[in-house]
Amino acid sequence: MKIAVPRLRAHLDAASPTPDEIDDEERLLDVALEDVDLSDLEAEHVEIGGCRLTRCKLAGSDLDKLILVDSELTQCDLANARWADAAATRLAITSSRLTGFAAPGSSFQHVTVRDSVLDFASFRFAKFVKVELSDCRLHSADFVSAELSGAVFRRCDFTGTEFSQVSARGAIFVDCTWDAARGLTSLAGATVAAASPIDSLTFTSAVTTATGITLAHPDDLDA
Repeated sequence: MKIAVPRLRAHLDAASPTPDEIDDEERLLDVALEDVDLSDLEAEHVEIGGCRLTRCKLAGSDLDKLILVDSELTQCDLANARWADAAATRLAITSSRLTGFAAPGSSFQHVTVRDSVLDFASFRFAKFVKVELSDCRLHSADFVSAELSGAVFRRCDFTGTEFSQVSARGAIFVDCTWDAARGLTSLAGATVAAASPIDSLTFTSAVTTATGITLAHPDDLDA
């Protein structure tokens, strides 16, 4: 699967907007934001295009119907942000904190997320098209009713993650951790690859538990 990278200009002007300066339908285009604090920003239909955000704070932001195109987020804090019905295209997120991040009903196309924490993140009814998450932690994340058919997950930790009612035909999971993950029967049609026999056994046991089957040794059964 080939994922398009963000298309940024060679030179980006520096910008330092404050939350009070960003209103509904605001457009941030072709700028570099470094160490900018936009925590608790609330706005609708904001567009961020061709931007590079480094060590920026968007924790607690509420950006309904955000448009995010050709942008890079590095070492950013998006904890408890809510971006409902967002549309992200050619987006790269690296080494960032997305604990409690919520993007219900959002669309992600040509997106990479690397080396980031997404514990308790929610992607209910979200759609993933040519998306790759690698080396990410997603403890107790929520993918209920998400469309994952165009997603690849590499070395992700899905401990306690919820997959109920997802559509996952064609999705790929490589060397992931599945302890206490739920709804795994909804991953029908996905490919799960694990180099470690222990990881394979963990996934098999989780699926077996989800289907209500009990695995036992013959010696454990009464004659």
